[in-house]
Amino acid sequence: MKGRKVGVPQGTNVEYALSRMLASAQLSAADVTVVNLAPNQVTSALARGDIDAGVTFPSFYDAARTALGGSYAELPFTGYTARTLLVAGPSANEESTTAVLRTLLRAQRELVADPAGARKAVLTQSKGALQTGYVDTYQPRYTYGAALSPELLAQLEDEAAWAKAAQNLPGAADRAALLRYLDPGPLTAVDPAAVTVR
Repeated sequence: MKGRKVGVPQGTNVEYALSRMLASAQLSAADVTVVNLAPNQVTSALARGDIDAGVTFPSFYDAARTALGGSYAELPFTGYTARTLLVAGPSANEESTTAVLRTLLRAQRELVADPAGARKAVLTQSKGALQTGYVDTYQPRYTYGAALSPELLAQLEDEAAWAKAAQNLPGAADRAALLRYLDPGPLTAVDPAAVTVR
């Protein structure tokens, strides 16, 4: 990859994933030319030859596979786990946040009990934004659960340090700074075993 052009939506977790991929090959962003592209522009840039590789969101993989045909290659990378964070604003209270978490955990149980029904519900809620093939292929790859763990905190700390350096952001990005913004109360109320950060 050294010296190649890589398209990526800059400022996103996908760019952070690229940094992890490069680091696994003892490279950095300085060893490639990073081209800032919207997620839906990566495929067309690859097809035109404007970039040599691209990193985008999974919902664009099928379009890339179709557009690139035999030139398409997917390189799996296990060195980064994308996570969805529940972020509440200052006006949120513990009761409403706990209710949201209780609903998420109920949905998780329903997904395990009826995976086909869950995929159908996802397709219905997407209102055409997602296709059946995509949901059938990628839903089983996701791990569902809610946790506030040391592993999550370590990943947040690493990603915050990366964002601070990559985007020249002010402020602290260490564990103590992150802990000031984490509230274990709602998740502890719903599933005490899910909170292992102390």
